[in-house]
Amino acid sequence: MAALTLFPEGRIDSTNAPAFEKKALEAIQANPGVKIALDAEKLVYISSAGLRVLMKLRRMADEKIPVRNVSPEVYEILDVTGFTQLLQVEKRLRQVSVEGCEIVGEGATSVVYRLDPDTIIKVFRPGVRYEMFANESKKARNAFVAGIPTAIAYDLVRVGDAYGTVYEMLNAKELIRVLVEDKAHIRDHIRQFAAFLKEMHSIQVDPAEFTPMKAASSAALFYLEGKVTTPEETEKLRKIFDSLPDRNTFIHGDCHPGNVMVQNGEMILIALSNGGSGHPVFDLMSMYLTCRVDFHNPEKRHSGIMLKDFTDEEIEEIWNTFIRTYLGTEDEDLIARAERQIDDIASTRILLAVPAIPGLLSEQAIAYYRAKVLAYYETGMENCF
Repeated sequence: MAALTLFPEGRIDSTNAPAFEKKALEAIQANPGVKIALDAEKLVYISSAGLRVLMKLRRMADEKIPVRNVSPEVYEILDVTGFTQLLQVEKRLRQVSVEGCEIVGEGATSVVYRLDPDTIIKVFRPGVRYEMFANESKKARNAFVAGIPTAIAYDLVRVGDAYGTVYEMLNAKELIRVLVEDKAHIRDHIRQFAAFLKEMHSIQVDPAEFTPMKAASSAALFYLEGKVTTPEETEKLRKIFDSLPDRNTFIHGDCHPGNVMVQNGEMILIALSNGGSGHPVFDLMSMYLTCRVDFHNPEKRHSGIMLKDFTDEEIEEIWNTFIRTYLGTEDEDLIARAERQIDDIASTRILLAVPAIPGLLSEQAIAYYRAKVLAYYETGMENCF
């Protein structure tokens, strides 16, 4: 659902509270059906008159309104008057500089820096919404409580105009860097990673805290209809997701060597913004996409972005070692059938990125992935796990 953010400034008291209320109501009426949020970064004071306006907005929304970037002074007012119980109040994030810091990891949406010997900071790229940033921290806390080894996020900060999450990480290094620096033992590291991921997939979690991936993916197909698929094709794609067995086990949502830290020989998950629950194929496809797929050119074997420091033969070794260890078999027929299922679930999820990221895929690539998943449906779906 769309959101409407209001930006109160300066002092709001009896002299200007009516004007603030008038502007707020006009903005809400011009955007019917949207959720309301306030960014209080430039708000220095609010009196009882202003608080009454907030109460009116709260009643209109019929839910706790997010009020972000609240200064310590304004937070104290809201806390003393009980508004921290009525609203979703979030204190202003402290500013942190990463100038001169070592980069220890880099992905599509973020860069990870070493702040000091004890901590790292994951800085989201400019343009990443606050909701995604805050959601990752929340899911990291839920995962930690559920017994999943993940970095503990203990501070949310700003880095210039971007958001950042500070984690305590002692002697930690991204798995992808471990692989680059120790190619002689690639198989050993990948076997450990595959065994670690399979263990994570055995952990039962609460679907209320970890979004069921199957249901979420199926519901998202709505955005393809009329843009990428016909109603009939959309229904076929939905049946592909529906054919997966229901499971309430942990899913990272984007599990590959760039989102795993190695600390004193132990593996720790980071980047849980896509975390959820469900069938392991939703995680296996992340590794498959890393090793086997180029979004822009389906004819290529792999994208080479994350694995740019590896030869084609080394990448093939990484995937083959991973899938065989995870499945616990050398049965080529079973492996081939599992790869087919992973490939087609991955292709379906690639199509879901089309409406979310305009221009990501060419028309040729869209047609390629659509034909692939529809052929998967027509020739018969199977479960290999």
